[in-house]
Amino acid sequence: MALNEIAASLYAWDLHDEGIDHALDVLASRAEVNSAYLVGLMHKEKRPLHARFYPHNPVRRYYTPEDSRAYWLPDPSKYGRIRPMTSERDFLKGTDWLQVLIDGARARGMRTGCEISHTVIDAVLARESYQDVLQRDVFGNVVGAFEAVEAQRALPCLNNPDIREYLVALFADIATNYDVDYVQTCLVMFGAGRDDGGTHAFGPSAWQQLLSVATGGCFCTSCESKARAEDLDWTAMVSEIRHLANLSKRIGLDSLHERQLLDDANYGESTLLIENEAFMAWLHFRKRSITELFARVKEALSGSGRDVEFRYNTYMASPERAGLDFKSAFVHVDSVRESDYSDQLGTPEGVAIKRAKLMKCRRALNEDQKLIAALGVRPNATPETLRGSVKAAVDSGCDGLSLGHYDGATMERLDAVREGLREWEGQERDWQPRPAT
Repeated sequence: MALNEIAASLYAWDLHDEGIDHALDVLASRAEVNSAYLVGLMHKEKRPLHARFYPHNPVRRYYTPEDSRAYWLPDPSKYGRIRPMTSERDFLKGTDWLQVLIDGARARGMRTGCEISHTVIDAVLARESYQDVLQRDVFGNVVGAFEAVEAQRALPCLNNPDIREYLVALFADIATNYDVDYVQTCLVMFGAGRDDGGTHAFGPSAWQQLLSVATGGCFCTSCESKARAEDLDWTAMVSEIRHLANLSKRIGLDSLHERQLLDDANYGESTLLIENEAFMAWLHFRKRSITELFARVKEALSGSGRDVEFRYNTYMASPERAGLDFKSAFVHVDSVRESDYSDQLGTPEGVAIKRAKLMKCRRALNEDQKLIAALGVRPNATPETLRGSVKAAVDSGCDGLSLGHYDGATMERLDAVREGLREWEGQERDWQPRPAT
């Protein structure tokens, strides 16, 4: 398949600092970008993420965004109890940055989109005003995400009715009120737990990583009500998973002794699952919950009256540990952005990792569903690995590329995308007869 879509993400502060016209002209001329999307609801993380400073921002050296702010003008009529927060920064507030991006992109004949990123509620607000919607681990503690400790994340439970209403409203708001071709999300799902690093020289084994899922979420009252409504034995699940969480964390002398035996034993993932039926039932319960949410989002986009793609943006190496099963959930998407940035390893091995992840996604998608390969045009990626990643996308039957992210890209890396498209014959323009001699 041809790599027909070359997408790039932009942030509201990019548009303010560099200007939409300059940013899109750079992306189009250097990397042949023909699709631009705003990271419209952005979580809290230092930008640029990996470099210490911006390579080409004319206004500031780096930026620290507010937590989980929307950079469009939300329609109040779409929301219930929970509504999106907008920026309070003087240089950003009051401007509809999504419309700014759309106007600039459409003027160039580009596709447009908007991303709802990892977290959708300010963590401080959530802990103060929405304690009842937050994910809980089996011990009752609020579940944070996989990201930086200093961000103090607080994940909402995707089974909570107020959260489901809020999430669906975000998609419906954008699709109904803006001229976008796709709404993309890399929403953090159920807390996948934290492994302890294991006892082996090469890190935790597969069963140790699976065991750590028992330390994640969610065990809130909404999950309990939903599980009981499905005739699941909630009491048995809680009891068994609490035992596994104790094993994972080595809580208590008996758990410590059992864990020491397991660490020294010939133990595997299949044994863990076969021995713990309630744990497996809980994993399947979370899977069904995520798949139902995807179906509701797709329904909301279809109900907008406009032809808007639902695009999912992967964010985990093992998404099934957060409740996402590709085969069942992807029934409800139109396209997937495989968000692997192994290009940044700067090695052929990194490109091989990307190719394998793309193949995993391609297997789960139908022929009429698009697969978009992310390229990490950021520090440590090299022109060689980026060109190799274009080949991996071609090999994996992808339909496009998506650059992550413009704010940390150098011109050399953007040029490598264009060169890779030509080198690996990624587009239909390359599939032509030889000129007559």
